[in-house]
Amino acid sequence: MIKRSCLFVAGLFIMAFGVAFSIVSTLGTTPISSIAYSLVLITDINIGITTFLFNAALIFLQFLILRSGFHMKRLLQLINCIVFSYFNALALTVTSQIPFDGSVMMMVVFLIVSIFLIAFGIFVYMPANIAPLPGEGCVEAIAIVTGWRFSSVKILFDASMVLTALIMCGLWYSSPFGAVNIGTIISAFMVGFTLRQISNLYARITGKPVNMVNK
Repeated sequence: MIKRSCLFVAGLFIMAFGVAFSIVSTLGTTPISSIAYSLVLITDINIGITTFLFNAALIFLQFLILRSGFHMKRLLQLINCIVFSYFNALALTVTSQIPFDGSVMMMVVFLIVSIFLIAFGIFVYMPANIAPLPGEGCVEAIAIVTGWRFSSVKILFDASMVLTALIMCGLWYSSPFGAVNIGTIISAFMVGFTLRQISNLYARITGKPVNMVNK
């Protein structure tokens, strides 16, 4: 249990740096945070509140998807949100100290680092089977019901978040690209793809496949 807890916390910490790098890159928010940020732009409500409300909605969505397969342990995701928020603040403070000249090359480098860290963070914390963040919890729930690969569902789920954010900002904000930029769209497809490559590489090296879905 101690090892699993350490892997879980480490995974969230790594993911937080992935989110921080995406913010500093100025190429757009991460797919999973795009809807919460869209709500900020539309309603002018604090992002902490919109993030909590969005994550709570994702937990409820998991209940609708899993029904009798929804275990009470999944409610621990609310605690994860608090821990992850703290890590995000810390990671953003640290990442902001890294020299960034605003050039296209630096933007791309930061985006690539962001995608890798988010994918690797998921790879580390999901198999610990404690409680996922609500976003990954939804991906996991869909994978359980459909039998599809976690990484494949992750790509589709992130893409749907980006599309929803575009529609929200298009309807109720001055521009559909208020919360979404090119980096967000790239991340929507590349995080799941990168996660798949990391999982496959680990399986080839160790001979032990990693189970990303915990029923």
